Amino acid sequence: MNQTALLGEAIKAQFYPFAEARGFVRGKGASLYMPFSRQAGERTEFFEIQWEKYGRPCFVLNFGEHLGPMPFNFREAEHIGRLQRWRGGSLRCWFQLRKPWLESLRTLQWAYTPEEVAVQLITHFAELEAWWQTRTAGRHVYIWRG
Repeated sequence: MNQTALLGEAIKAQFYPFAEARGFVRGKGASLYMPFSRQAGERTEFFEIQWEKYGRPCFVLNFGEHLGPMPFNFREAEHIGRLQRWRGGSLRCWFQLRKPWLESLRTLQWAYTPEEVAVQLITHFAELEAWWQTRTAGRHVYIWRG
């Protein structure tokens, strides 16, 4: 199994149940996108896992909200931002197996395990929940409209 498939399996095993326990419903995904949404009063909070298009082992969570009930078309919804390793617009900011250079020097290891990346995602997801509640962007929330 390649690295991207291993990372995908770790996300399915650890993050999917985590998100579903918080009321999110998994939608019909495609090869590069897996949508999740939940109803929160009169609005729908949603995010989607977007995998890198050339098959590298990295992904990001695009998120937003929709005024109105579920279901709605994810492709037509307005995305507000991203949850990622750190703020910024480059692919280096996405969740991935490859460690940042300084951390590689500090730990003497070039890569995270797929399970470690899944734990990072679960840990950083609290910042996304906080954004939906207070509109406060944490260190790992990158807002491009808002």
